[in-house]
Amino acid sequence: MQTLDYSGKVVMITGAGAGMGKLAAENFAEAGAKLAICDINQDKIETLAAVLRAKGCDVLARAFDVSDESQVKIFLEECVNRFGRIDVGINNAGILQPVAHLHTLELDALDKQYQVNIKGAFACMKHQLANMLKQGGVILNLSSLAGLNGAPNLAAYSSAKHAVVGMTRTAAVEYGRFNIRVNALCPSFVDSPMLNDVVEQGPISKDRMIEFNPMKRLATMQEIVNAMLWMCSDFNSYMNGQAIAIDGGLTAF
Repeated sequence: MQTLDYSGKVVMITGAGAGMGKLAAENFAEAGAKLAICDINQDKIETLAAVLRAKGCDVLARAFDVSDESQVKIFLEECVNRFGRIDVGINNAGILQPVAHLHTLELDALDKQYQVNIKGAFACMKHQLANMLKQGGVILNLSSLAGLNGAPNLAAYSSAKHAVVGMTRTAAVEYGRFNIRVNALCPSFVDSPMLNDVVEQGPISKDRMIEFNPMKRLATMQEIVNAMLWMCSDFNSYMNGQAIAIDGGLTAF
């Protein structure tokens, strides 16, 4: 029987210094994976790497900005030189925009979304795909429910996350013949540091988010990471080109 055992697998996770990315790194390490992790915050990524190494995980950790393609390329080369391959790429790094109505939003907010949430994901996919052509692999892009539906007061973020879904589906069609699966995960309201940032800016509270949801609660970060573990596993060997909502039923309305 298959299990969620990542022994012998090399898993790359971006934005691993905190929040969902950090929890994902911890979970994949527990499942036996070798990790290539990165984050823009050097202290956070080095601290995490030290903790994981102390638990016996083989870890390559670097601090850089994923919107800089040259750094992404160098990191992937380091990963392949160190481990011989990359089996799973989880493109989790992302930023939020200021919460604001579209007509009040500065175009600079859209530029920042493009640089990190679109260009960063694209650069990672480009070099992950190039390194997976020989043996196949799995790419999981972190989009959002905002990448499937509208997201009031988050127009720039929603636009970027829709773009991630488009890149995901296109790559799935292009590279499926090489045994490379590319999917997107689209969480809704997750009790996480990013959601706390949204709530601090207003105008919506966690209580209102809970009220809107059919399950009458927020998702936990662990529930989203559980989905990552399954979506990237051999249990899920025929899913390709999908944008999966983990939303407690919001999209069922």
